[in-house]
Parts: sequence; C-alpha cells; structure tokens
Amino acid sequence: MILSFYSVVAGWTADYIIRSLSDFSGASTQAELHEQFGEFTASWQSVIWTLLFLGANFFILRRGVQKGIEKMSNLMMPMLFAILLLFALNSLTLPGARQGLEFLFKPDFSELTPQVWLGAMGQAFFSLSIGLGVLITYSSYFNSKTRLLRSAVTIAGLDTLVAIMSGLVIFPAVFSYGESPAGGAKLGFEVLPAIFHNMTLGRLWSPLFFFLLLLASLTSTISMAENSIAYFCEERKMSRSSATGLTIAIAAVFGTICSLSFGPLADIKIFSMTVFDLFDFTSSTILLPIGGIFISLYVGFNMKRKAVEAQLRGVSRLTVNCLLFCLRFIAPICITLIFLSGLGLF
Repeated sequence: MILSFYSVVAGWTADYIIRSLSDFSGASTQAELHEQFGEFTASWQSVIWTLLFLGANFFILRRGVQKGIEKMSNLMMPMLFAILLLFALNSLTLPGARQGLEFLFKPDFSELTPQVWLGAMGQAFFSLSIGLGVLITYSSYFNSKTRLLRSAVTIAGLDTLVAIMSGLVIFPAVFSYGESPAGGAKLGFEVLPAIFHNMTLGRLWSPLFFFLLLLASLTSTISMAENSIAYFCEERKMSRSSATGLTIAIAAVFGTICSLSFGPLADIKIFSMTVFDLFDFTSSTILLPIGGIFISLYVGFNMKRKAVEAQLRGVSRLTVNCLLFCLRFIAPICITLIFLSGLGLF
C-alpha cells in the first residue's frame, strides 16, 4: 500500500524534472502551476510515469542486495547529500533566510495538538521505516561483527540531519520570495516551482531539486519493496526475479488505481477520501504506528533475553534492561496514546 502511493508521487517527480527544463511551459504563478499540476495528475501521463518509476525499482531490486541495492546506495546516497548540501548553502544566502530559520527552529507550542504529534510520529516512522519491518530485513543481512546499537544511532542521526538540511533548503527560499509555507504536494509541485521561476539560475536549481527528490524517492521505495521480496524469497521459496516481479506487479496495480483517483476515479470516495488519500492515511497514520506497537511488544515480551543480548553484544546489562523496559511499556503506551489522540478517539 505505502509503496504504491509513494511510487505515484515519485512518478510525478520524474515528470517534473523534464517540465522544469522548459520552465514549466511558462507557468510562473502558484495559480498557473496549480492548474498545470491538476491537469497532469488527472491525465494518463501520471500513470505512465508511475509505471516507469516502478520499472526502475524492478531493475535495481532483481540484481539482489549487493549488486543492486548496495551498489545503488553507494552511488546515490553521496550524490543526494552533495546536492542537498549545495541547496542548503544556496538557501542560506537568500535575503529571507532569517525569517525561514525562525519559522523552522522557533517553536510555537500552541500548535502542538494531538494531530500534530500523530503526524510527526507518522513522519518519523515513515522516514526511518519503523513499523514496516524494513530495518529488520536489512539488519538480517548484517554479519556477526555489526554493532546494531551503533548502526541504530547512526541511522537516526543521519535521518535527523537530512530532515534539518531539507528544512534549510525549503523555508529560507519560501520566505525570501514571499510565498506561504505549505506541506505535501502543494509545496513540492506548486510553491517551489514558482520560487525557482523567480530565482537566479532557476532553470538550474529546479531540475536539480526534482532530481534530488527522485533520488530520495528511489532509495525509499527500494527499501519498502525489499521487505516483501525477502518474505517471498525466504518464506515462499521464490526466486529473486520472481519475487521482485510479483512485488512490483502488485505495486503497479495499486499504484495505477491511486494515480487514476485524480482523474477517472476521482469521484470514487471511501470514508470521504479518494483512493490515494485513503492509502496515504491508512499506511502512514494507522498501519505504521500499529506496526511499531506490535514490534515493540514482540521484542519486549516474546523474544528471549539471551537473544536480545546476543544481538546487542558489547552493550551493558543496564542498557539492555532500559531498552527492554522502554519496548515493553514506554514505547507502546506513548505510541498508543498519541495514535488515539490524533484520531480523536479520546
């Protein structure tokens, strides 16, 4: 589900790389870009780009972990960081950088509603692949010398660094050009293109920005797909190629339906939501937190202590005790309270 709707957004990004090279066919205001974006998402072009993006996933994933995923990551991740750093440095030189930094780093505690906490938790779970089992799948490929705790701290730290750098890229630019801060597709496909149109060297920054998004999307969807592929290979004894083909085929079917929910299927509503919005809400807001709760409870109560200590070799008993206590009580209770509050259930 999450792979399907995210592939649709990634397909939009791929198309917008080409559109940005032509300066979006002369569209410069948010209103014009909004109209152009609506026409694109309602057309079959969106479906085609979604399928092409999933095809790229298939090409990489069928080559396996080392020849496909690892080789791709070693190439794309440094490139992603380099482009992101370049954008951040450029944004900090803009005239509205100060206002953007204040918006990003100056907290307004009155805005911290249960819905905000739930959204933040969903974003954290999504960006770290918590609740999907992706990190569990990847960690199963580690050798016996890998320190899981050190890897976990490194992953969380890098994820936070990328999030902060992304904020440094976006908000100084938004305030410098008098635009209103927004989220989701509106920010990426309407607000920022309007900014790039008025920015010096905008025709350079615009395709570079969407290429950055495409790299980030590709690394994310590959991680999501690997989880299912590992299951088909290890539990159903399928070959790597067959498992990859089945996973991508399922994602392609649901991705096509998600994409068409902006066009021919726009009138089909489930709980007052389009198929795309339903997939987004269900996976990010419901399934990821629930998955996190079950993983915490399983490790905290079902796994034997010796097995946990074996995985966390080199860690003191006090650290293991604290970790197990958090997994058994603190994490499940906190996630449940935030989850129920965000849904307005109490």
